[in-house]
Amino acid sequence: MLTILKKLPSAYYIIGVFLLCLAYAFLSNDRLPFKYVDIFDEKSYIEIVKNFSTHFFEQSFNPYYVSRLLMPGIAHFIHRLFGITFTLDAIQSIFTILNGLTIFITLYFYYKIVQFKGYNKNITILGFCFLFVNFFILKLSNYYPILMDLFGFTSGIILYYYYIIKNRTAFLAILIVSMFVFPTTFLIAVSLIASSLISFDEKGLAIEKNFNKYLYPAFALCLLFEGFYLYSNYQLFVALAHKDYTVQSALFLIPVTFILVNSFIFFTIRYILKLLDGFNINRKGFVSPYFIFSLITLITFFAASKFLTVNFRDMKTLSSGEFLFNLMFQAFSFPLKFLITHFIYYGLFVVLIIYYRNTFFSYVAKNVDSFLKIIIILFSIFFILGTETRQFLQFYPFVVFMFLDSIKKVDFSKYQLIGIFTFQLIWSRFWYTINVPEGFLDKALPAKNFFGFPAQRYFQFQGPWLSTNNSLIYGVIFIITFITVSQILKKNSFNHKV
Repeated sequence: MLTILKKLPSAYYIIGVFLLCLAYAFLSNDRLPFKYVDIFDEKSYIEIVKNFSTHFFEQSFNPYYVSRLLMPGIAHFIHRLFGITFTLDAIQSIFTILNGLTIFITLYFYYKIVQFKGYNKNITILGFCFLFVNFFILKLSNYYPILMDLFGFTSGIILYYYYIIKNRTAFLAILIVSMFVFPTTFLIAVSLIASSLISFDEKGLAIEKNFNKYLYPAFALCLLFEGFYLYSNYQLFVALAHKDYTVQSALFLIPVTFILVNSFIFFTIRYILKLLDGFNINRKGFVSPYFIFSLITLITFFAASKFLTVNFRDMKTLSSGEFLFNLMFQAFSFPLKFLITHFIYYGLFVVLIIYYRNTFFSYVAKNVDSFLKIIIILFSIFFILGTETRQFLQFYPFVVFMFLDSIKKVDFSKYQLIGIFTFQLIWSRFWYTINVPEGFLDKALPAKNFFGFPAQRYFQFQGPWLSTNNSLIYGVIFIITFITVSQILKKNSFNHKV
């Protein structure tokens, strides 16, 4: 990394400060307290680490965790290999070490990708800030170490590297391994299958020539579906909102949220249609190696998943209807809440990708293959509907590198890059205290301790349970930041409107 950046003196300081912050994060004791393990996902991962062999040979895994088995399995065998006692402290320490190693592996693949693409020093630093100087690297990976998010992110960057260098064997091997690392690998495999059957040429749909013919009917269908769904499930929305303070705002903000969310849906459909210009079905794709081997990967995963969960009866699986309701409930719980939670996770990347949206989508439409276009479409859908940013962490590296490709002609100054790095660094460690118990968090805040968990920690800062207070505060910060950054970027010589 330093070899690439040696011509920019400020880069040494950026890397140095990042490494110091990373060391501080992993050496500090700022972690999820053990007394709350029974409330959150960490409990299940710890159980897998302790009894991996028993689950594998005698019992069955929870189907929710089959797609996250690999890292708890590795942690289990590290304990067995070195004779480490299966205590909570030891398990947390093992995962902290694994997370640290994973970050350095990710840095190595970032270096390889930068070398392959030949980025200039400015774009290299910008990508480094987006990928590594953020909440889930410098805060969450240490605070909540027994979580699979970071491993999913790393598998995404490794998959992207082997895809762009066209190493088909390595890509498919990593793909099947990643099926047991993070659940969205399933969507990457599906994207690979779909891309084998799709081509973009002059024989396909002439969407660009008949743009409104496709745009307005598609948006009208979305409005029709949303209206029908909200009407048919309104009482359930109201009932759930009354039970959870976090989404009570939905009762009086649904009209505002409906307008704002649909504005984003309209523009998202508009950009997605531009990506699909020349869409055509390629029948020869059924015999392509990527189609065959990715299909084998999916079948293998489903077979293994069925075998591992055949006798499991402890948890009711989430039906498609329940999933859809949960998604709609999140989308309409607060105006642009999805945008706020993504901003918390990724910082200025959200600001820049919205600011340079025309440049980004125009580049993708003209320069990337069908597989990467499908990834962008999935990312866009997750982006505007889901408040669970972690759901597309595996897609994130794909999108970041395509975004960097699209803005590589932008003339970022040294001071702008230092400013971006400084903001990302401060933002990744920024915490303020909210002393309000909300929803299921009443269990964690019975005494309303001003300095206690989770008032100043994790769960109020992301996901569907982001509080109304936090949403308002972070929303104001986002608006101010976006206006400020936009004014600064306007001074660049590159015109972002393509």
